[in-house]
Amino acid sequence: MVLSRTVVVFVVVMALGIIGVLGAVSSASSSSNDDHNDSEGRSTLTVSTKTAEEKVLDLGAQGLSQGDMRVVNAPLYNESGKEKVGRLDVFCVVTDPADEPSEKAHMAQCSFTYTLAGGEISAQGVDAFPELPGRPSRSVDAISGGTEDYAGVRGEVRFEARANKVISTFHFID
Repeated sequence: MVLSRTVVVFVVVMALGIIGVLGAVSSASSSSNDDHNDSEGRSTLTVSTKTAEEKVLDLGAQGLSQGDMRVVNAPLYNESGKEKVGRLDVFCVVTDPADEPSEKAHMAQCSFTYTLAGGEISAQGVDAFPELPGRPSRSVDAISGGTEDYAGVRGEVRFEARANKVISTFHFID
């Protein structure tokens, strides 16, 4: 199913983005000379994910329909993809399937939790999943909170699917 592959890619991208935010928050709070600063009061962190476990729950009418869910977990890696830095847990609910000829993407509400050393970062948003396989999936979602070292974190996470991995870039607002 095209949606399931796209949702998995989206989830992986989001997970990577949250890990990036966590790293940015950690380095912004522990150092006045942050190598990831884009500008004053804003820092950036990039992470990636490769493989994910996914469960598709086909609820309601058979096939893609409103209310169907994707539940995903995946290990999180640093930007190079060589060091494991945490985990990503995601669930997405289809809110508007592309069921009319003019619609080019399925819409889903997704919630992401990035677990890193020092706490968790949460993100959420409505994301579009293209119907066509092989097209890169991109999205921007809000950082909705954090725990422990990440309490009070805010900003956005941008993610992009590339080949077999998802790149997440967190933009932290201090």
